[in-house]
Amino acid sequence: MNRALLAICVAMLLVTGCTVVPARPAAVVVAAPTIAPPPPRVEVIPAAPAPNWYWVNGHWQWEGHDYVWVAGHWVEPRVNEVFVQAHWALEGGVWVFHPAHWQRIRGSGNALVVTAPKPPPPPRVEVVPAPPGREYFWVNGHWRWEHGDHVWVAGHWEAYRPGFVWVPAHWVAEGNAWRYVGGHWQAS
Repeated sequence: MNRALLAICVAMLLVTGCTVVPARPAAVVVAAPTIAPPPPRVEVIPAAPAPNWYWVNGHWQWEGHDYVWVAGHWVEPRVNEVFVQAHWALEGGVWVFHPAHWQRIRGSGNALVVTAPKPPPPPRVEVVPAPPGREYFWVNGHWRWEHGDHVWVAGHWEAYRPGFVWVPAHWVAEGNAWRYVGGHWQAS
């Protein structure tokens, strides 16, 4: 009887599917509480491999006695997930590194959602200017659908919001149409 019950449970898992959601990475406390990371470097963002790829900003990594720059790069998007950028935060007098990770998107919140009949052009190459401070991250420029055509929205610096992640504006192919979801904040 126990084998029959086990067989039924295994069959139900196979039929219904099983999703494992990876845990969010823990923040890394760096043993350099008095040494702040330098401001992010100015990077020239090259052309994206595809219109819907995410740009991962470069960031400073602590190497035991000094910070070393890790250059930015493009990553392929994941369905219903957003790439959360790595960043540093001063927490309780200690510099804490929050590693980059993928996080599930929970709806579109208050974001603008529009359907367009054609795909967006490739993203433009942007030169990222110096940030206004350490607590800012770069929001990539993107194409938005407006008055029957794609319109470029330039990138900008945005301040981190504790307890939230930024879901960048993005395009999703749906059959012969493309759905645009505007950038918005989501509780982490």
